[in-house]
Order: sequence, then C-alpha cells, then structure tokens
Amino acid sequence: MRRTTCFARLAAGLLALLLLLTAGAAAALAAPAAQDAPEAEPAADEPLTLAVSAPALCVTVGQTLQLTAALSDPQAVPERIDWVSADTAVATVDGNGLVKGVAVGRADVTAAARVDGQTVKGGFTVCVVTRSNFVKDYLDRNQVLSYRYSYIDDYYYADNVNGWQRNYGYAKYYDLIAPYLLLEYDYIRVFFTYEDKDWMVQCWKGQYGLVFYGAECGIYNKPHSDEADSVFTTYRCPDESDWIDMGMTMYHSDTSGNYQRELTCDYGRYWWCTGFKPGHLRKQEPARELRTEHRLTFKDEEMARLFAEGLADCGFKEGESADALGLDQYHLDGTDVNFRWQNISDAENTMPIKVSVGVLIFLQMLGIALAVAALFAMGGLFLLILI
Repeated sequence: MRRTTCFARLAAGLLALLLLLTAGAAAALAAPAAQDAPEAEPAADEPLTLAVSAPALCVTVGQTLQLTAALSDPQAVPERIDWVSADTAVATVDGNGLVKGVAVGRADVTAAARVDGQTVKGGFTVCVVTRSNFVKDYLDRNQVLSYRYSYIDDYYYADNVNGWQRNYGYAKYYDLIAPYLLLEYDYIRVFFTYEDKDWMVQCWKGQYGLVFYGAECGIYNKPHSDEADSVFTTYRCPDESDWIDMGMTMYHSDTSGNYQRELTCDYGRYWWCTGFKPGHLRKQEPARELRTEHRLTFKDEEMARLFAEGLADCGFKEGESADALGLDQYHLDGTDVNFRWQNISDAENTMPIKVSVGVLIFLQMLGIALAVAALFAMGGLFLLILI
C-alpha cells in the first residue's frame, strides 16, 4: 500500500464522495469489537478470565467465522464451553464457536466456560456485512484511484502493489498543508542512512476528511546527501527491490477508554500499508484515540538496528519483548522491529489553521446571509413601488 502526494490526498477526497452512499451503513456496522489490544499475561493471583477472539471482525451473509475462547490461565481446563448469540436473526453460533452470518447487523456472541465449579464468560461482537452493495463488491475486486475495500475487518485501503502513487514520493510540506485539506493526523518520521541511501519511515494516524479515520505506514528513500533536509526535500517511493515486509494493526478507544482492534493490514512485502474506517474521531488533535502496532522486517540486522535507533531518537523506549510492548515502545529482534505507537507525534499545532479556516467560513456564511437579506429587501422595495 502506498504513501501519496498531496494530489493523491485530493484523489482520496474524490473517492470519499463515491463512498458516501455506503459510509453510513458501514459506520453503523463498524463499532469496535469486544477485543482489547493485547496486554501482558495476568499475574497468578488475578481472577480467571475468558478471552474470545477471531481472525476477523466481520463475516459476510451466508459465510462463517470461527471464534476461539482462551482462558487466562493456560493450566486451567474447561469442562465445557457454551456459545450463545444474542441476536440469532443476525448471526448464529454452534457449539464449537462457529458463527454464521444471517443478516446485516451486529450480534454479541458470548462464550461461557465451566471450570472447577465456576463459570467464566467472555464476549465478541460480530459484524455481519453483505456483498449486495455494488460499490464494496467492486472495490473488493478492483481499485478506484488505487483505493480498495476489504470485507475482512470491513475497511478501505490503498492498493499495495499496483497503485499509481508509487510513482511519487513524500515531503514534509505535504503534512504542513494537510490541515487545509481537512486531514487531521499525528505522524512520526524515522530517518537513517543505509547502503549509501537516506531512508525515511513515516507513520500516520488520525482523521482523513469528514468521512474516514485511519492509519498508514510507509518507507521511502533517496540518494545519500550530507545537506540538511528542508520541508521540500522529497523522499521517493522505493523500487520493489527495496520493499520490506510490514504489517499494521489499528486500535480505537471506545467511550470507556478501552482500545479495541479495528483492522489489521496483512503482513507482507510492500512499501506502504494503509487502513481507513468510515466514521469520525471524537477528538482530532492529537489523534490519541487511535493506537497502532507495527511489525517491520528489514533487509538485514544492521538496517533493523538503524531503524530501531531512529525510533529511540523519536522518543520510543525499548520494550522487553514484542508480545509485551508498552505504549510508545519498540523491540528489536534480529531483522524484525515491532513497535506500539500512540502518544508521540511530530505534527505541528494546527489550531491556528482551524481557527483561521473557521473564521473564513463564518465570514463567507455571513456574506451569503447578508446577500440574501439584501435581495429580499430589494424585492420588498420593488413591490412597494409597483403598489
């Protein structure tokens, strides 16, 4: 998936207009599933809990989705696990946790495990979507301005192989003008030099226009130069030989402050991975409602080490393991770097832009109102003359 220029962001806006017909329904279905971001294993004295998970958040009508229930204590063995769907008109579930989509909507599925005389419960919200929507069907099989749709996790993304954006690069001034295009996001930029090239890995998360919120991660490079970068210095999208394996998972904070998984961009070889959900964040600056987890696999250990050092320069702390990362932490393991991002941001304060744009919009609306009032006044005066 690709990182775009400012022109590509305008293209994304055009796509948003195309998707307005379906965004309402998708937003209604896209409520976060009851699946918290992974945390460290509980201590031995904590009460026994049951976590329910699935490979995807959504299932299409007529298709199935396998749920899995796991106790917090791996030594505990349940006597049995009972599965119940709160709305069988939307989704059914059998005794093995296999869910079948019946109709469009959301259904809460509960698993109850009987262990040593006590019952432990866990839940999962299944989103059922349909392929009857011709726009989603088309974007599931094809791209429009490089954008596509995935029924798995119900999200939109940029094509990660054949998108036209790979012919362009990225420069800091794109981020500076983004607020004028109604793009409110946080970002981090990691720089390092490797094999006589200057490299940049940039990640974004936040509000994309009035229709979508989401996250991105891309890798870029340019011939090495000792000159300091300016806001106009452009890093190009790398050749395919310089692509790396990467994957990204985005979490969204619900109203109670719990972070729920929204989507996962499959781990694979490309230079730009993206994911966008219909909807609007409750707060935009900074976009701390969103949390992302990344796995990047570099060409060799030296390249991975240089990137990890760049993360540290951005303010990330080193974590003990990839499976137990805290907020804004990273873990280096050979050629793999895993990191969890939430609070760090290089984005400038865009409140002056918001205020100035708001004032301009207010003045325009005031001018229109005065013009309409003047027309009515002139019309009334004309009628008096006729009488």
